[in-house]
Amino acid sequence: MTVGDLYDPAVQLDWYPTYRQLRDSAPVYRMPGTNTYVISRYADVLHVLRHQDVFPTGASQYRTQAAKEVYERTGWPKMTPLSVNPPDHRQYRALVDGFFDTVGAQRWKTLIETTIDELLHGFEADGAAEIVQAFALPLPVRVITSVLGFPAADIADLKRWSEAWVLPFAGGLSEATEVWVAEQVVEFQHYIAAQIAEKRRRPTDDVLTELTRASFGGERPLTDHEIITMIDHLFIGGNETTTFAITSALWIMLREPGLYDVLRQRRELVEVFVEESMRLESPTQGLFRLVAQDTEIGGVPIPAGSIVHIRYASANRDERMFEHPDDVDLERPNVRRHMAFSLGEHHCPGHGLSRLEQNLALHAILDRLPELRLAPGNDFAHQPGFVLRALERLHVEWTPEGR
Repeated sequence: MTVGDLYDPAVQLDWYPTYRQLRDSAPVYRMPGTNTYVISRYADVLHVLRHQDVFPTGASQYRTQAAKEVYERTGWPKMTPLSVNPPDHRQYRALVDGFFDTVGAQRWKTLIETTIDELLHGFEADGAAEIVQAFALPLPVRVITSVLGFPAADIADLKRWSEAWVLPFAGGLSEATEVWVAEQVVEFQHYIAAQIAEKRRRPTDDVLTELTRASFGGERPLTDHEIITMIDHLFIGGNETTTFAITSALWIMLREPGLYDVLRQRRELVEVFVEESMRLESPTQGLFRLVAQDTEIGGVPIPAGSIVHIRYASANRDERMFEHPDDVDLERPNVRRHMAFSLGEHHCPGHGLSRLEQNLALHAILDRLPELRLAPGNDFAHQPGFVLRALERLHVEWTPEGR
């Protein structure tokens, strides 16, 4: 079959027709000229996730040799302790899960509610806003900054480093841009190192302080290198994808006839809607895994040394798993089986915090922005990218109380 270029911005603007084409005709699709196989059906993605011995994590963190040299010469080589393979993975995750899982996230509920209140107070009387810049972007970055233990005064720099960190996911960067990204991330690494030293001198109640006191498997302290790479992983995951998720949820809520009114009247459905919106518009479209031994998926042989790209967003719209997968269904029985946070041992460590932020944000918006609607002139343009999916902007209007 002929599939559109998956790196084509036109394809990335609306992935879903291509995903359906892949699921129906080439569910294990080798990208032309590469050793990368795109896996698009739910059952096949789940197979990869459940067989970590065959499909381990560990795809190269470096896209160019020049970028690699920047890290090795001026910073710390890239590593991802929170994504390594078993058995070490469980040891690292045990150090952070209690802060971010469904139960641990409740520790930050007051912080989230206070941040939401401050943000909405700044524009709710205006009757209109570009909601990404006004709300969806600053909410998670302010929350994760506080949770990790960074000074709020540093948010502008932190956001700059975060945006550079995720830029390579768009694909197609020049070597010069790859080097610039590496320089920005190394700058972030040195910032985290300085914060580690400060937390050791003056401990506070935050994740970074806890990691300076933590031990790996109860046997040794974490190295600065481990803490740096754990914290940069948590910071990026704690703000970028939640921004994307909140924005997409608002877009879906306002584009579907009657959905806003249903959610405003039946608040118990907000939690289900958050899950449905992540299924429909997964912030992380997919991730890579290595192939450690000759294998096959769906009858397609895949040799050792290949790479599989497990496409969560396609799996989330697989009609073999989800009935009427392109529709919002607030009574969907398997609503939490989506893969927006992945599944299994390597599921996103920040899933609980992200879910809590999204739920609290939607409840507050339903409370405080009456008659919310999409503003005229929205283009619904998405940021180009192979891995991440995010609206560039979303203009909304409402009728302030008293008008």
